[in-house]
Amino acid sequence: MKNINTKVGENLKKIRKARNLTMDTLSNESGVSKSMISEIERGIRNPSVTTLWKIANVLKTPLNYFLKDDAKSSPTIYRMGDHSSIDGNGYSFHPLMNFDENKRFEIYFNEYKPFCSTETSFHYEGVEEFVLVSSGKLDVFLGNETFKVEEGQVIQFAADKPHHYENTGNASCKAFILMFYPK
Repeated sequence: MKNINTKVGENLKKIRKARNLTMDTLSNESGVSKSMISEIERGIRNPSVTTLWKIANVLKTPLNYFLKDDAKSSPTIYRMGDHSSIDGNGYSFHPLMNFDENKRFEIYFNEYKPFCSTETSFHYEGVEEFVLVSSGKLDVFLGNETFKVEEGQVIQFAADKPHHYENTGNASCKAFILMFYPK
């Protein structure tokens, strides 16, 4: 398995070139400096989740595209640890199924430590998120509204507006997130 920085860099460069974007254009549209994009593409920079979201939104591609390995054949059993995790401040995103162009979705297993909060993010138009809390409780902030999602509940929302998650409890929270992308 490749080093995560190398994998992210190779995939970023591949999709940037496929979209015929220069580093300057990607930098201007994403707000990520050209030097940082260059370092990410060369595998010498480990970007934050927020930085990858900014780049993914400009490229109109799912976040875990950057973590993508070669395609698997069917049938496939997916396991935790098959793909590189994305760690934030008190939370981890574990890609279970990477984005597939034909299926138009990806699945994550996320873990949120007590009292952690994710950065506010949004996706491009038409993206939907489905969040199934498998243990604990998760506050989902959509604009000015807060939704309390408990174990066994699912919340679905249009993800092209600013949103973030918080675990305000004393116990860890675990959730599966399915992200659907339009054509």
